[in-house]
Amino acid sequence: MLRLLAEKATPLLRWMEKYTKTDMLYLAKGGFWLMLGQGILVMSGLVLSVAFANLLPKDVYGTYQFVMSGSVIISALSLIGLSSAVMRATARGDHGALRSGVRTMLRWSGGIVFSGATLALYYYVNGNSTLALSFLIVGCFSPFLGAYGLTKPYLIGAQRFRESALMGFWRRFIPVAALLATVYVSDNPVTIVFVYFASNALSAWLQYRLIVSRFDLPLSEDENIARYGKHLSFLSIISTLAGQLDKVLIWTTLGAAPLAAYTLAQLPIGQIQNAFKLLLSLSFPKLSKSDLTTLQETLPHKVRLFLLSTVLIAGAYAFVAPYLFGVLFPLYPESVLLSQVLALTLLSKPRSLYGQALTAHQKKKEQYIISLGSSTVRVLALLALIPLYGLWGAVYALLIENVFSNILTRYLFWRVR
Repeated sequence: MLRLLAEKATPLLRWMEKYTKTDMLYLAKGGFWLMLGQGILVMSGLVLSVAFANLLPKDVYGTYQFVMSGSVIISALSLIGLSSAVMRATARGDHGALRSGVRTMLRWSGGIVFSGATLALYYYVNGNSTLALSFLIVGCFSPFLGAYGLTKPYLIGAQRFRESALMGFWRRFIPVAALLATVYVSDNPVTIVFVYFASNALSAWLQYRLIVSRFDLPLSEDENIARYGKHLSFLSIISTLAGQLDKVLIWTTLGAAPLAAYTLAQLPIGQIQNAFKLLLSLSFPKLSKSDLTTLQETLPHKVRLFLLSTVLIAGAYAFVAPYLFGVLFPLYPESVLLSQVLALTLLSKPRSLYGQALTAHQKKKEQYIISLGSSTVRVLALLALIPLYGLWGAVYALLIENVFSNILTRYLFWRVR
């Protein structure tokens, strides 16, 4: 049936290429499988979010989200930028990049273990055994999550979109089933955190072993993968710290329950943004093989089309948000308006294609300027606005940072040579 649909759609897609200036067959084929994989992620995430929001007390859910934000920050101390380096190397034909990347990331995971242990000791000394045990768990399991999670960028770089979607289903099945069973019988944050990290680490390792065995992957000797990965990782540390600061400030100044409401307000927006990231991932192999001069001529038209569709999606979401929260998260009516305003941040995603092009062509200077500039604006705005306006201060700060980042990225893309 899929083959029949493809044959019927081919003439239409070829006709559309005259106006979109894009390889629509590639976009449709790869996009179908990536959207299928994203649909699996969205549904599994939605099921878990509904279970957490309705089965757990607000303070427990807020505590869990604080630990998750802390784990993201801790994970930034490893070579998380290797994902883009592995994807780029694979797109250029180096299929040994996955095994090389995993080994490199595991060797550089000491920062995660040390940071997790340090935070655990800090909270233990201060009498908070819940956070102490939680961050000890984070430090133990995060290195494996990051390293074996490189399978997804490998599959995308290799343009194995079908395998990425199908394996992603089994990758999510174990953690979702384990977490649903856990929150049904327990509201202990430490237990939930342990089940999350242990089940995800196990499923990520199983997927990695399956991919290495199935495709008989070699071990790359290209040292540029590690070098570029270290560069991207440094940028990721800056952006990750800035990206999680809003949750840390809300936790410390407002408490666990407001953090839970803010997290749920961001949840649907984050899922839509993840869908947009699929388009960016889909474009990465193509961007890597095109010269920048050509991209400066062709990308603006594609960005405008992307922006038009984004405006429609953001408007549609703002309309349905009250009904969505009324059905799925009835205990959090305060999140509705926050989420509707946060939908404006979606409008910045189309111009991420410019940043993706800079990454694909290793334009390090421009990447540093964008990362440092955007992160600085975000941090300053959060520090100034959250004490004044609470949750709304965090929303205002995100909007300010998005506008600044868009202007800066577009300017640097046009001037780069």
